[in-house]
Amino acid sequence: MIRKPNLPVTAEQILKTGILNQWYLVCKSSDLGATPIRLTRLGRHIALWRDAEGKAHAVEDFCPHRGAPLSHGLVVDGKLACRYHGLAVDGTGTVTDVPPVHNCPLVGRKLIEGYPVREAAGAIWLYFSDGIDDHVPELELPNELTSPEWSGFIYAQEWNCHYQLPLDNRLDPMHAIYLHADSFTLAYGVKTSVINLTETEHGFVIERDNQRGVNIDRTEVVYKPGSNVFVFTQIPYPKAAGGNFFAIVSHLTPIDEHRTYLWVMRCQKSQGWRRDLWRFLYKNRLEARHDYVIEQDRAIIEAIPAEAAGREAMIQCDIGVSRIRRMLKKIAEEQARRINEHYGALAAE
Repeated sequence: MIRKPNLPVTAEQILKTGILNQWYLVCKSSDLGATPIRLTRLGRHIALWRDAEGKAHAVEDFCPHRGAPLSHGLVVDGKLACRYHGLAVDGTGTVTDVPPVHNCPLVGRKLIEGYPVREAAGAIWLYFSDGIDDHVPELELPNELTSPEWSGFIYAQEWNCHYQLPLDNRLDPMHAIYLHADSFTLAYGVKTSVINLTETEHGFVIERDNQRGVNIDRTEVVYKPGSNVFVFTQIPYPKAAGGNFFAIVSHLTPIDEHRTYLWVMRCQKSQGWRRDLWRFLYKNRLEARHDYVIEQDRAIIEAIPAEAAGREAMIQCDIGVSRIRRMLKKIAEEQARRINEHYGALAAE
């Protein structure tokens, strides 16, 4: 076994491009049709396509013959064929056909990386491995994304920033009453709070000490190895809009060191006519208002300079930001140790 190309080897490198051995949401299901597409996620270029039955596949966007991008190719008998010379691969990265050469020895060889793919909750999910073993955990999604009791819509957009910045923002409840003070759902609540942090079995909860059900009052982080770091926030609607709340669920998918595929599932637990009413109101009125809020986030986060990390003066309301950074650093350190121990031992043989 050889080391994967461009595999990060230090905790700092892993944190830059994304934690490994996890499932990531990489695009909406509707983004992947009959024509192959190219995505960059976690610093890797990936070709995705659907076979005749509509099943999604993903491999490294690199033809093992001469390096042409497979995403420029054609789907032939469910496989992805390179447009340059016709070499075809399946979803595991194994060569299945080399038309220019009879009995080509490349056929049957796994020459590029294939990504495990799942399609769920209206999205395509890929598993990003460190390549040390073949174990792929089952995709484990929150109830909000899978239960028939919940209904929701995916918002997704590419942001020009490192994924840590919008992740920090998700763990920062106090920004809402300032940055989004003119918004429909977040214009209420106190402007000074102590943020309490409670450790849980699979993560932690942060919540304000002096209000509930008014603004972004409580956020929970859940991390299960092999799944991802999911962040949950309930956002109340004002009484003038009928009350109740909607939830936003997300993790952040790195594109590379400088860009992030930001997605959130905006959802509500409701049934019958209440569900129909919420879905109608969401598309008719609420979606634009929610997009206005997230655009405020994008504008200010993309404007934060790269050198800000070395000059921050953290305050008490940043307790969730500090905690998520420590959590990810610990995971990255453990993964870097595993990678170096494994490939170091192979090199010594």
